[in-house]
Amino acid sequence: MDGTVILMDYSTYERQKIRHIIENVGHFNIIEVGDVNQFKLLNTDIADLKLIVMDLAFPTTNDGFAVLSKLRSAPGKPVPIIIVTQADRSDLKTTALRYGVNDYITKPYPLKRLESSVNSLVKTEKPFNYDTSDISEIKMSFDSYVEREIKYSKRTGAPMSLILLTTLQLNSDAGAEPGITAEYKASVFNIAAKKAREALRATDTIVLNHGRDILIVLPCTDEAGARMVSEKIKSYTEPEFAKINSNRNEYIYPVYVTFPKDGDSFQALMQTAFRKVADKEMLEKIVSIPPDTRKYADKSYNRYRKWW
Repeated sequence: MDGTVILMDYSTYERQKIRHIIENVGHFNIIEVGDVNQFKLLNTDIADLKLIVMDLAFPTTNDGFAVLSKLRSAPGKPVPIIIVTQADRSDLKTTALRYGVNDYITKPYPLKRLESSVNSLVKTEKPFNYDTSDISEIKMSFDSYVEREIKYSKRTGAPMSLILLTTLQLNSDAGAEPGITAEYKASVFNIAAKKAREALRATDTIVLNHGRDILIVLPCTDEAGARMVSEKIKSYTEPEFAKINSNRNEYIYPVYVTFPKDGDSFQALMQTAFRKVADKEMLEKIVSIPPDTRKYADKSYNRYRKWW
């Protein structure tokens, strides 16, 4: 908002025309006054009052001068006043100038005449606009983006974390599980992507890798923060997976890695992340073994270990 303008004219049509001109100059709060009684009720002690535009015949010139006298007798810094009137007599112009009127415009007048006068008196600050239309688009690979974040972390000493969301491969030895269609896999992936976005901050970046993996970059985030975001993603996704009767081992599973603890480059961090996924897959396979079979395996392993 560029301030407040008081617009005083007996004619509704003239007020609308002048309002349109003022709105072209800036974003003002415009107070319209249509007669002397309205002016008497008006409190002109407005902190951001920038300008007064008034007709001297309000509805008579005597009324107009009475208004001018009251305006100029008010305490504080004088507010610029533009007179816009049909009263084209030299004696009226001279009297108006004695009241410190900044401009005297006679009706009818070109619209640009009043617009220029308003512009010169309120001097609204136009927002700076730097033209970037001829600058070529900046293109950066995801690897380069992550490496840039790592360099920033090195320079500032702030940690940076990655989250990898991928499906556990528990049935790769036995071939594809029957009943799992491409549409079903896409549905699981889309749920994970949507809910992951809901769990992130505005400064985080999420990318989808060919409907297979989801990568999330967490700037200025340590291991504890990455763990919290991972748990948040799991809490958001699991109820949605349950709605489509997805088996727990078919979920998109999040793992997190942190620079510099888990790697000093993008590829090193991703290698650690996939190692965590492989460890999780092995754990899930072991847990899925029936208890009696697992006891027998443990007993055989312990007997074998006695020889060493």
